[in-house]
Amino acid sequence: MPSYAQDDPAPPPPDPGAAPAEGDAPAAPPAAPDGEKKPEDAAPPSNTQQPAPAPATPPPAGGTAPTAAPPPAGGTGGAQIGFGASANPQIDTGAKTGGPGGGEAKEEKLPWRGTSLGWDNSATTETVGVGRNELTRNPTYEMSFIFGPRYYLWEAEDPSQSISLRGRLDLIREFTNSDSTTKRGEWTLSDLSIFPQYSRNLYKEGDIRTDLALRAPTLAFPTSKNSANSGRIIQVGALAGVTQQVPLMGTSEPVLQTFALTGRVGYSHWFTKATQPTNGDLAYTRMGPDGRALPSDQLGGAANAAHNVTLDLIGELAITEKVVWTNWFSWRPVWKYDFENRPVCGNLLTGCETPSTVQDPNNFSVITLFNSEVGVDVIDEMNVAVGYANLTLQQGPDGTRRNIFYSPDARVYATITAKLDEIYKSASGLRKSESSDKRVEEASLRRRRSAQ
Repeated sequence: MPSYAQDDPAPPPPDPGAAPAEGDAPAAPPAAPDGEKKPEDAAPPSNTQQPAPAPATPPPAGGTAPTAAPPPAGGTGGAQIGFGASANPQIDTGAKTGGPGGGEAKEEKLPWRGTSLGWDNSATTETVGVGRNELTRNPTYEMSFIFGPRYYLWEAEDPSQSISLRGRLDLIREFTNSDSTTKRGEWTLSDLSIFPQYSRNLYKEGDIRTDLALRAPTLAFPTSKNSANSGRIIQVGALAGVTQQVPLMGTSEPVLQTFALTGRVGYSHWFTKATQPTNGDLAYTRMGPDGRALPSDQLGGAANAAHNVTLDLIGELAITEKVVWTNWFSWRPVWKYDFENRPVCGNLLTGCETPSTVQDPNNFSVITLFNSEVGVDVIDEMNVAVGYANLTLQQGPDGTRRNIFYSPDARVYATITAKLDEIYKSASGLRKSESSDKRVEEASLRRRRSAQ
């Protein structure tokens, strides 16, 4: 999912290099919407083997975690690169390995499984020559590195549930002429997001599964240049999501295995130094209400957002065990602060006067997101995704309603995500061979949970 899709919605749309996200979030989308592009990780297999009764009989091998499917959500969600929902940290399912006498024993689980590092490249459709020609040309090409840590604090079975601590931080560089940085090619950070997540399986029968995910509190810190220079202090929020998976042809078939639909609702609030953007390092002279010249740190007349709500709908189609097609729709209402009309009684010779203002001002706006992505697990340790994302204000500068599927802000992207826990398991020898049926089952489970 787009990295900026992880941010709290606030008009005008946040600069892509300035902040992400949903938290999730997302990022980063998390993708997805962040995953929103976005789960429970399968435990790394046990590296111990049981002694065989005879030299000719090999010991039973434990199963290994299969590759993870790319989640969209992000949102405020897991970490993912730039605009790719697939960059969200992927997860293991905690599969069991065979024990002595054919019994089952728990596999050892890495507490930091699902941690990922991604590399994303994105450009606006105008830059690559797709879509209509705009009156004002503003090409944009960005490269991002996204780190998405994850650590499991507690887990239980029957029902399957866990508590994990997750985060996301993007390092972004625009190679074209940036609208938000002082220098060309300047490296910037996104807002740092940190949040705990409680995950629980509510129902499971065959390929039908229902999962719940709760994030509270979701925290974002003003590490981006835009947030740090506009008086933001900290963002606090919460998010809840439910994923329902249904079988198509079933996980036993090679294609069109399952379809998962995720609904999420979230709320966030930025604590700021004022109801308008301010910068303490700025001290320009302006006329005060009493007619005197005074220094001011106010950056503009627009109000900050008081309340942000996120409504996500994410669909994931498991085309094969390794290929997933994700579509993410997001509607993000924003309510801004109201300004009171106060009388001015300074040095006016005519007495106190109440300044005239806009009657019944519109303090409500909406940001919309559409993100479509195809992600492929090339190997257990790496996922590659390509996609299209359009994050924009619902109302354009000319006052007309914009299409959710296309605007001048639309982008195309390509994302490569390295799954650090899978790389560690391969390098340390924890990974073992596993049956094809086992891989299909565990990959399907990760897809079901990835959107959360």
